Amino acid sequence: MRNLFVFIRRHYYYFLFLFLEIIALTLFFNLNEFQGNVLYLASNSVSGSINNLFSNITEYFSLRKTNKVLIEEMAKLHSRLPEAYYKSDTSKYRVHDSLSKVEFVFITAKVISNTTNKRNNFIMINKGKIHGVGNHMGVIVGNKIVGQVVGVSPHFSWVMSVLNKDTKISAKIKKNNQLVNIEWSGGNYQIGDVKEIPKHVKIQKGDTIVTSGNSDIFPEGVLIGNIEKFLDVPDENFNYATLIFATDFNSLGYVEIVIDLMREEKEGLKASYKSQ
Repeated sequence: MRNLFVFIRRHYYYFLFLFLEIIALTLFFNLNEFQGNVLYLASNSVSGSINNLFSNITEYFSLRKTNKVLIEEMAKLHSRLPEAYYKSDTSKYRVHDSLSKVEFVFITAKVISNTTNKRNNFIMINKGKIHGVGNHMGVIVGNKIVGQVVGVSPHFSWVMSVLNKDTKISAKIKKNNQLVNIEWSGGNYQIGDVKEIPKHVKIQKGDTIVTSGNSDIFPEGVLIGNIEKFLDVPDENFNYATLIFATDFNSLGYVEIVIDLMREEKEGLKASYKSQ
């Protein structure tokens, strides 16, 4: 500390000059409108350049993580491509000259907004009617469930997240194909509820839950999560469990919209049966 005081005393005239120069420049720019505006524009330009530089640096260092996620999701996408085909029974049916026909296609979309801390959470994505998106289409990320489209504009879509009290997913226990329903009771965005588990079915921690394919929204086999805790409820008709969602809903960047190319045919068949 003593050396600091000695240094300041020895070179005080430099500090005094610098102090007076700052005061002079401050008065000059404050009292002259033109020069003040020039300084303001210059400072904004420098500030913007610095912010852009830091943004680019941050984005560069996050590329490795982003690429890792994209590679993992592409691997999952490739692994499920055969499931996107409808297999015809060749002993009875043929579709023109092909034994199989594409049943599902997937459109990539960017997440514009997303919430996980409300009772009813929604997601906005940057694809809409002009891209072929319609209501009640499923939304996934890789091979993990996200939600379903409930509103569409020309360029955007409104997605009801799995984290919503109105979401009810037809699912099954992967190891034995037993049907269950998945809901979210609120609170922790990582934990879901597995309901309507038949009494005779015993499941364990770690068992995998996937979509059943019984709805018109999601293909069969989309990953929902893994059992965390199983509860045997003696006084009720079904047992209950909790699961850990496979999807990290708090870090969604890009998603895929599931388009069922045979949906119109399925709905037409259902409508014709109901009208009889």
